[in-house]
Amino acid sequence: MAFASSIQKGQIPVGCQLCEDGNKIRWKCITCESLMCDKCKDGVHLKIGRDHKILSMNDIGKQEVSKDKIIFSEVKCEEHSQQSCCLYCNTCHKLICPKCITKVHNGHSLIEEEDYNTHDAVEEEMEPKQKSKIKFEISKVYTTDLTDIHHIAVCSDGSMWMADNARLKLQHVKLRENRTEVITSINTKIYEMAKTHSNNILVTTDETKLKLINTVMGEMTDSRYDVKPLYPRAIHVTRDHRVIIGARSPGEPFPATGRRVVVVMDQEGKELQEYEHDKNNKRVFTVPRFITSTSHGNICVVDWLDSYHRGRVVALAPGGDILGIYTGHPEVNTDNNPFKPRGILTTPSDIIVVIDLDNRSLHILTDQGQIMNYYNFADMRIIFPYSLALSTTGTIFIGCVSVARSSNTRKAKLYELNYSGF
Repeated sequence: MAFASSIQKGQIPVGCQLCEDGNKIRWKCITCESLMCDKCKDGVHLKIGRDHKILSMNDIGKQEVSKDKIIFSEVKCEEHSQQSCCLYCNTCHKLICPKCITKVHNGHSLIEEEDYNTHDAVEEEMEPKQKSKIKFEISKVYTTDLTDIHHIAVCSDGSMWMADNARLKLQHVKLRENRTEVITSINTKIYEMAKTHSNNILVTTDETKLKLINTVMGEMTDSRYDVKPLYPRAIHVTRDHRVIIGARSPGEPFPATGRRVVVVMDQEGKELQEYEHDKNNKRVFTVPRFITSTSHGNICVVDWLDSYHRGRVVALAPGGDILGIYTGHPEVNTDNNPFKPRGILTTPSDIIVVIDLDNRSLHILTDQGQIMNYYNFADMRIIFPYSLALSTTGTIFIGCVSVARSSNTRKAKLYELNYSGF
């Protein structure tokens, strides 16, 4: 699904094609494919196309299946006149712009131009979201000698680092036909890890300073990144080489006391920015636990809210404004099945993907933290997905954890998935 490109294309609104007044488009002539305002429909077009078929923009999606096609970017938004439309809301039966998505249509059934014009998705009774065009297919399954795969980092040569915090194991492995072959094993507990652009691995531990693992030598040393007196938990390296750290004050994680902050540093370890409070000076994070970022500089943080690890995803603009807060989907998450986010990543097209552990689901969000879709892995028998990573070839790795109270000889599975539809 080319959602990001739809947003970008919708930034230049187009007015009526039959006059120079820039009036809002209200009608489309299906016969001559003209987009026009009220004035031109009853004036200019009436003279040249008395027998033409004209469609009201308000009736888009309600007509019977035909070859009528609408170019979304040529339609001005009814609510935001300076924006052109980028999506069709099948819940409200209207075209909407990027601003509409965040303010009104979050969680609605949204359809892209290509799908709308082929009429594959425009129906009065939409199928459940998870049965839409989003698809995941298992490419390969690897058996590891870990009990749990809590964290994954993929190196440029395709090898991987995997962490099992239950057994205090950190492994560098190669992927073989259906198993992992251990290159290096370190006995340590980490909270998160991320690959640097020099192909080394940064990890957060119980020290205020991040550790750096040399992937060639397999040695762990102190890095230049220090958040003293805070303790780092989350770690992410951006596409432009910045290091983003989620940290908190010493003590118990819950309830939230002391500082809970996201820190951005440059390659030399110099602090560039902190995110801690909103405009009303209220705490933004409880425990910032996993982090990703987009090519635009937006930062998306998995924020754990309590000791059961119920949580949310907080999306921040580079300047610190909160773009969106995602707390789960009503079709999946209830009081009995709350949203428990774990691994998070950004696809090359700036779509955010986050794991919902207990519900065995992936939630797919825009770069502003708004829901696009979700996908349940129950039919694929992927049990307790926990960690996420992109491969060097564009597939998605999912690391699983073991069922509670299972034998400590159980081998955790690593799944490689092909995906499409977003």
